[in-house]
Amino acid sequence: MKRFLKHALFSFLCAASVHAETPPSLVLSKAPIDRNDLASIKRGARFFATNCMVCHTLKYVRHDPIATEAGITLDRMPLNVKAWPFGITPPDLSLETNVRGVNWVYTYLHAFYEDTSRPTGVNNLLIPNTAMSGILVPYQGKQVLVNNPNFSVFYAGVHVYDRLALVSAGSLSPEAFDATTADVVNFLAYAAEPYRAEQHRLGVWVLLFLGVFIFLLYFLKREYWKDVVHKD
Repeated sequence: MKRFLKHALFSFLCAASVHAETPPSLVLSKAPIDRNDLASIKRGARFFATNCMVCHTLKYVRHDPIATEAGITLDRMPLNVKAWPFGITPPDLSLETNVRGVNWVYTYLHAFYEDTSRPTGVNNLLIPNTAMSGILVPYQGKQVLVNNPNFSVFYAGVHVYDRLALVSAGSLSPEAFDATTADVVNFLAYAAEPYRAEQHRLGVWVLLFLGVFIFLLYFLKREYWKDVVHKD
C-alpha cells in the first residue's frame, strides 16, 4: 500500500511538472475508447506487450488475467535495467490514465514529430524534449512540425494536429494508427481501474437493493409509529 501511494504521489508530481511546461492552449484529441470493449482492451494489451514493454512497466496489473494472457508478466518487464539512455528511467504506466487522463495519453501518442536536434531524432508537442524514442514512427509515419505564420502554438484553441503534418506514411494508415492507439489507451485505462466495469455492474444491483430496502423500511416505520400513536 505504501508503495502504491508513493508511486501515485510521484506520478502526480511529475504530471504537475509536465503540465506546467506544456503550452496550455493546445487542444487535446478526444480518445475514442470504450471501457467495456474487451476485444479492444485485449488488442491494446498485446500491442503494449510487444512494443511499450520494451521500456515501460505495469507492475500493478502483473497478476491480471488479461495482462497475463497478453504476456505482460513481471518476469518480462524491464525491472532490472540499471542504465537507461540519457539517465532517465521510463515511468511505470499502471496509473498513467488516472494521472493524466485518457485524452492526454491518446494525444501524446499522436504528437511525435521529427527533430534532428534531439538524440532520439524525435520530439513531442505535449512533453517538449521528451526522452521517449520514436517507437511509434514506423507505425504512424514521419511527422514534421508546421511553422504556420497565421497562428502560434500559444494562441488559444490551436489543436495539436494543426501543428503537425504527416510527410511519409508508416506501416499503418492514419485510420488504423488511430484505432491502434485507441486500443492501447483503452488498455491503459483498464489497467488503471481493472474492476471498473464490474463495480458499475454491481453498483446497479446495490442501488436496486437500497431502493427496495428503503421502500420496506418506510412501511416498517409507518407500522411502528402507528402503534406508538395509538398508545398515546
